[in-house]
Amino acid sequence: MKEILLSNALGGIIIGILTSCPMGPVGVLCIRRTLHRGRQAGLITGIGAALSDVTYAALVYLGVGLLLDLIKTYEQTLTLLGSLIILVFGAFLYFSPPHYDTKDSEQANHFSRWKMLLSSYALTFSNPLIVFFFIAFFGRYQFVHDAPYYWWVFAYSMIFILLGALLWWLGITWLISHFRSKMSLASMRLFNRIVALLFVAVAIGGVVSFLYSH
Repeated sequence: MKEILLSNALGGIIIGILTSCPMGPVGVLCIRRTLHRGRQAGLITGIGAALSDVTYAALVYLGVGLLLDLIKTYEQTLTLLGSLIILVFGAFLYFSPPHYDTKDSEQANHFSRWKMLLSSYALTFSNPLIVFFFIAFFGRYQFVHDAPYYWWVFAYSMIFILLGALLWWLGITWLISHFRSKMSLASMRLFNRIVALLFVAVAIGGVVSFLYSH
């Protein structure tokens, strides 16, 4: 049993980092929020993404076959939905003026934190293809065990996947926050629009894929 716990602890951290590493829309959004609002905002964005990743990890751990059937059945619909979410984000980023967030209202800041968390969770969750990453990694690290202590081993394993993802986002936000003071409003505006156009390009690709499949 000790071998299983140690293996899943180390494997969980590695899996959490590897599934967070690809610099997709959420990674770019995390960088943008870190530059605009500081490290806390970027970290909240990363936490939302990490929670979404763990949701998919749990679903894969508990029922790979059922989840794959659902993805196969609704793949095009999920692609379209995810593309529309990304398109909305892209439009918002393009037209948002660059600024440093200096809100003084604790209530406004509290609401903003929840909005950032939920938006990054939704954006990450809109890409169900991450399921295939978890299937590959679970197989590579022999992560799923049918043990007598199944449920608490499952919870224990998910905690370490979450820990690995959080370590990644802590590192990224720490790095970006060190460059924040060197960014001018003009460079931030340019960065915003480049990010927005990347989001729009990804969204258009998803919409085109949906249209060609029908």
